[in-house]
Amino acid sequence: MSRLLERPRVTLVVLILLSVSLITINFNATRFHIGSLKGVVADVVNPTRSALDDAFRPLANSYHGIVSFPSDQREIARLRSKIGALERSHYEDIGAVNALNQLSRLTNLPFATTLGSIPAEVVQMTPSNLQLTFVIDRGSAQGVKVGNPVVGDAGLVGRVVQVTSSTATVLMLTDPSSTVGVRIPKSGQVGAAVGQGTGAPLLINLVVPGTPVRKGAVLVTSGLQGELFPPGLPAVRVTQVSNPSGDLQESIRAVPLVNYGELQYVAVLKWVPGGGA
Repeated sequence: MSRLLERPRVTLVVLILLSVSLITINFNATRFHIGSLKGVVADVVNPTRSALDDAFRPLANSYHGIVSFPSDQREIARLRSKIGALERSHYEDIGAVNALNQLSRLTNLPFATTLGSIPAEVVQMTPSNLQLTFVIDRGSAQGVKVGNPVVGDAGLVGRVVQVTSSTATVLMLTDPSSTVGVRIPKSGQVGAAVGQGTGAPLLINLVVPGTPVRKGAVLVTSGLQGELFPPGLPAVRVTQVSNPSGDLQESIRAVPLVNYGELQYVAVLKWVPGGGA
């Protein structure tokens, strides 16, 4: 039998002859009692047929794979495109919800209830090595003036430094030219929050050594005479406090209360230095 399997053509001829014989036997079975002979032949043929099926099955599977490959690739591309569209829709929904939340909070700012405000959308974020600023879609035509404080839903984000009829440029708290007078909670002590550039925390200068300041404390604008901002606006959160021996001031670092990268809407407060509301 093993020799037959090694010679496919001979095997095929043998199978054909056996099939013809079985047909003949079946035709004459009603006249002759030779059913037992059919069983013997089947016992011989069936193992051989199974071996041939096992041998050719991988080839048949490969052929099927080659024929269906283009349609499978098109289906995979279609599914990937559909998944991409669903992901984009998901992120757009998240962005819309965040924008709605910002707008909702800006309509009821607890720290600016006595000041009028102008809602605005951030239309351009232009931080550079020269100046950290962003542009909003409200200008002099809507009543925006140079010096107006600008706040987000969590607190101060900067002040207007340039105005056109339809837009305004806002200087960020983190810009090195930005200085905000702040008050230390409970102590009454004041300091100056000075920007240090992109990614760097602000330094809180002029705080007397020994002033109780805790990490996580929110510092508000001091509002002293001549200040650039009205009093009581949440400005920065303390992230580090130390008091090196011999220093003439506390070493304090802080960060803005807003994430500039996620800022979509702001409110321009109708207040100018020296002029009030």
